[in-house]
Amino acid sequence: MRCTLYILVYLALFWPNHSHAQTLTFVAEDLPPYHYIDKNGNAAGALVDITKAILHEAQLSGQFEIMPMARAYHELKNNPLALMMSLLQTPERQPKFTWLGQLYFADAYLVGLKNLPHQVESLTDAKGLKVSTIRGYSSAHYLQKEGFQEDKNLVLASHYKQLWDLLFKQRVDLVMTNTMTLKKELKNSGYGVNQVSKMLHINRFPSALQLAANKHIPRNICQRLAKALQKIKQTGMYEHILTRWQLAIPRQHLASQTDNTPHPRQPEQL
Repeated sequence: MRCTLYILVYLALFWPNHSHAQTLTFVAEDLPPYHYIDKNGNAAGALVDITKAILHEAQLSGQFEIMPMARAYHELKNNPLALMMSLLQTPERQPKFTWLGQLYFADAYLVGLKNLPHQVESLTDAKGLKVSTIRGYSSAHYLQKEGFQEDKNLVLASHYKQLWDLLFKQRVDLVMTNTMTLKKELKNSGYGVNQVSKMLHINRFPSALQLAANKHIPRNICQRLAKALQKIKQTGMYEHILTRWQLAIPRQHLASQTDNTPHPRQPEQL
């Protein structure tokens, strides 16, 4: 009896905690109001709240870390229990991760200065101008596939501050960016959001921000998370959280509603 009790105590103290071993790590860059660090040093934001609702529905545990995008992407690739809360699903990234469903969207635009408007109704029109985006980004690959060339009408910047400097110094005519990062980038670069205007919505550029998982996360966990995401959308919890954060509801989600009522999605205003 004493030996059995000793074994039980030993197991309780030293046997690995299974629930702790299965604690998932959710990463994202600092991008309010979607995901950021609040005044108490905790992860907060609309997509953080959505992810917490998913975890609750799936009965799983998770921790949240906000970090620079490059580090978050590295964590996603190398941590077997890591997930990213908002990653564009591009052809290049498709085979590298497990995709669990759309959390939000990031519409891409060609943006120009308000006081120097250009008539741009298509990418064909833009090819007669100089367009800039960040080297290595999906937007750069997209523009190159559409026929833009560095020695002709494409200027690739190394950082978003350089990107906006090029526009405001009138060394390029347009910048390709998305609605999620636009305001933050302009503010951090020392420019006013009222100085620019969205010239063209890039409809064919991937816009769905997915909950992406490391390829080595157990299949059953991915299934539970994906199912939980579908459930909170069906119950209205997903829409409730976005509404509370005063964010637009993704068109794909509205289209899946059964009432067949048209819900036109408005682009995020500058």
